[in-house]
Amino acid sequence: MNPLRSVKFQLTLWYAFILTVLLSLFAFWMHGEFARTLYRDVDRSLKAEAGALEASLTPALEKIFHHRPSGEKTPRFAANSLDVPAEARQKLRETLAQWEKNEKRLHRSLLMLRFEGLDHEPLLSNLKGWEREILYPDFERDAVFLDQGESFQTIHFQKKPIRLYYRLARLRRRPVFVIQCGHGIHELKNALDRLRFVILISIPGAVAAACAAGWFLAKRSFRPMDLMIREAKQITAAYLKGRLPRTASGDELDRLAETLNEMMDRIESSTRAIQDFSSDISHELKTPLAIIRGEIDLALRRERSAEALIETLKVIGEEVNELIRLVDDLMLLVRSDARRLRIEKKKISLQTILQQVAARFQERAQAKKIVFSSEYLKDAWIEGDDVYLKRLFSNLLDNALKFTPESGRVSVKLDCSNRAARVEISDSGVGIEPELQSKVFARFYRADGARSYEGVGLGLNIAKAICDAHGAAIQLLSRPGQGTRVLLQFPAVSSPIDLSLFM
Repeated sequence: MNPLRSVKFQLTLWYAFILTVLLSLFAFWMHGEFARTLYRDVDRSLKAEAGALEASLTPALEKIFHHRPSGEKTPRFAANSLDVPAEARQKLRETLAQWEKNEKRLHRSLLMLRFEGLDHEPLLSNLKGWEREILYPDFERDAVFLDQGESFQTIHFQKKPIRLYYRLARLRRRPVFVIQCGHGIHELKNALDRLRFVILISIPGAVAAACAAGWFLAKRSFRPMDLMIREAKQITAAYLKGRLPRTASGDELDRLAETLNEMMDRIESSTRAIQDFSSDISHELKTPLAIIRGEIDLALRRERSAEALIETLKVIGEEVNELIRLVDDLMLLVRSDARRLRIEKKKISLQTILQQVAARFQERAQAKKIVFSSEYLKDAWIEGDDVYLKRLFSNLLDNALKFTPESGRVSVKLDCSNRAARVEISDSGVGIEPELQSKVFARFYRADGARSYEGVGLGLNIAKAICDAHGAAIQLLSRPGQGTRVLLQFPAVSSPIDLSLFM
């Protein structure tokens, strides 16, 4: 067997594929959500710092820019960096210094602050060293900034990404200067790259480990099936007593073993029945063939008269007729077992069929001095084949007359009610032992008391096959020494309408 085509390998392969897809989807979804959360936190931090600086500057700037020189009716606001008074610049320095003191310089290398006038001239910043070389985009070209007064941008300086935030500081709805906050996100990007690398490495490793565990579990789970396969290979037509091992766990494999064992029981029973059937056929065929062979040998051994040869041929003819009847009975049973019994159903009267069959046995009953009676309470119409029905009732009446001694009685009774036709054939014969009544419908079965009578033991089996083909039920009630009753029940149909009554 190719291991690549085994169920264990296919289950493991499908398990690995599904696990890979699920882990990949989860990992990349997690990476995306984690990245969005980190970038969102950076933006929130930049916006919060800019808002806090603006809030701390607003009261002082209100006092500085609210100064009104003599002759001016409106307060003077800064139009560019040169218009910013010295005290305003000093206040910016103090605010920035206080901010750095509060933050304990933890953000010195991460958060970059710059105050810029509306003429793009820097007012103040905490940029030192290489940070002074960073070129900020022109905020006047940013449509979002011009529309909303704030904006986010990402720039790259020396191949390092920097996240920027612009915020327009206003006094009494008049723009004064621009607060620019920047945060280097190259470390954040490196962390995300490392996370992506870990994901790409860990998923194959996790899948490989899961496949190994899955293969182990599949192999362990299918171990009972391997035992079943080895045991099944030992079961042959010559040895049908072997059975598949069960785990007694009640799982699918245990139920499968139970079902297969039940099937093997049926196969063993059928095989034993076939063997018994073959043995019975051989026995039944052996007797008439031996008689025919003996008659032929006797006729050939010495010269015989024409009358003696005619008697021999009559004996051979009778035995041949018995063989033909036996073969016909066997063919009927074989077709019945294969559900290929051809029945030409039509509406027929049970009373008519019973009268025709009873008429055949009147002379035989009189010869044995048996009281033969018929009682037809109500005619019944059924869907059936008259040929097979005549054979059914003939077999039952033949048994009744055969096993009823002289001066006995045999009766036939017909009745119909509630769309059910009931036929009862009873006799006062020898009867059947209670423990044997369930076996009388078996093929070739003959009780010890019946072996002294003619027959091969197929009559009741044929009767049951014909009843099954017609959807009828047959039941046997018997008491030893008191006789036997055979009850039959057919599904009745409405009788056809005789149109001649209306003419």
